[in-house]
Amino acid sequence: MNPLSVFCFLTLLSIGLNKIPQVYGDLISDTCGKALYKDVCEKTLRADPNSRGAKVDGLAKIALKAASSSAKTTQGQITSLLKTAKDKAVIAALKDCNENYDGANSQLNDSLKAMVNKRYADVNIWVTAAMTDGDSCEDGFKKGTSPLTQANTNFGQLCSNVLAITNQIK
Repeated sequence: MNPLSVFCFLTLLSIGLNKIPQVYGDLISDTCGKALYKDVCEKTLRADPNSRGAKVDGLAKIALKAASSSAKTTQGQITSLLKTAKDKAVIAALKDCNENYDGANSQLNDSLKAMVNKRYADVNIWVTAAMTDGDSCEDGFKKGTSPLTQANTNFGQLCSNVLAITNQIK
C-alpha cells in the first residue's frame, strides 16, 4: 500500500474514532439537559459504563437503577439509625420511613418491569409514587431534625431525573 494512502486512512480513522465518544457524550448532555437536576443526571449516567453507546431508553434504565440503588441504600441507613436511636419521636419517624422505602423499593421494581416492556406511562406512575414515599419520609421528622435529609434529597433528584428521561421516550 502507498505510504500516502496509509497516512490518509489512519488520519480518517483517528478522526472518526475521536467523534464516537462525543456522540455519546452529547446524547447524555442532551438527555440530561431536560432534567431539573442536570449535574446529578450527567454524573449518574457517566458513572455507568453501560451508558456508552446507550440510546435514551437505555439511559432511562440506568437512571432508574440508580434511583433503585439509592432507595436500598437509604433503607439500609434507616435500619442502622433504628439500632442507635433513643428518641421516641425519631424512632417512630424512622419506622415510618422504613415502611415508605419498602413501598418505594417495590414501586421501583415494578418500574423496572414496566420499562423492560416499554410501558413508560406506568414507569412514570411508579417512579412518582416512589418519589412521594421519599418525601413522606422526610416530612415525618420535625423541621430540621431529619438524619435522612441528604439521602431523601438525593433519592428525590434521582427519581426526578428518571421522569425527565422517560418523558423523552414516550
